[in-house]
Amino acid sequence: MKTNLIVLKPVFTEKTLIQQEKGKYAFWVKKDATKGQIQSSFETVFGIKPLSINTVLVKGKKKTDWKKRLPIQKPDLKKAIITVDKNTKIELLNIKTK
Repeated sequence: MKTNLIVLKPVFTEKTLIQQEKGKYAFWVKKDATKGQIQSSFETVFGIKPLSINTVLVKGKKKTDWKKRLPIQKPDLKKAIITVDKNTKIELLNIKTK
């Protein structure tokens, strides 16, 4: 598995933006990725060594397609919360808030 393709995209919610001030960044990652693979991918992409990595499996929701009246199962996702030093900032992810 290529290491640069494991970290898919950052998660932008109110909670993750508040956690960025504490040095915690959230990313959607591939579902079968291990913590070691996530760490090596993060180091190659951003050039920062993480202090810790926590992963969460997010279950997909059941929705209804109202045009066809059929249930739709959204896919399960894996989220990685990566902790770095408080003084280290990832400039690509900072959104300026008031």
